[in-house]
Amino acid sequence: MKRSLINRPLAIALITLPLLFLSASHASAQGNTNAASNREVPLRELLKAPGKLISEAKSARAVGDLRLTGYRIEELQLPRNLTVELRGQQVVVDKAWRVTVQGGPFPVRALPAVIWIDDQMVGNGIENETLSQITAITFDSSLIHEGGTVSLSYGENKEDRVKLSQKLQLKREGENQ
Repeated sequence: MKRSLINRPLAIALITLPLLFLSASHASAQGNTNAASNREVPLRELLKAPGKLISEAKSARAVGDLRLTGYRIEELQLPRNLTVELRGQQVVVDKAWRVTVQGGPFPVRALPAVIWIDDQMVGNGIENETLSQITAITFDSSLIHEGGTVSLSYGENKEDRVKLSQKLQLKREGENQ
């Protein structure tokens, strides 16, 4: 009986110490996550945030084998300034642009959907639940310009892009949205 009393505190210590370390490391990791979220805006937030419509086009006929029917570009005011990398340099931004291509239903493939404006990648797209829209977010305002051509590919192969025939027509301040 005496022997089991001596081992019991040791057994309890052996069981509780690893749990204490796990909870401490979890709290530390959670603290790092909170610190990171204070510097970044989650993508899901940017996908759902209200935006200012700056260009939109719809086609009467679907284009190409991806059956593209139009695009929409919205300007998003960020809730706080972010530091992002643009063309190899760190830049502070307060706006983002959400570029959405409509059509489909879009296939889910191993290669990501890529949205382009002219020969520049806007970014990898994210499909909506019904596979009727693909959206990419960019912080690069130079991509959004009058007369640009919106296109979509799977992977970064420029030759396989399907281009929309409607060129970007930016709405001026005061125009109906």
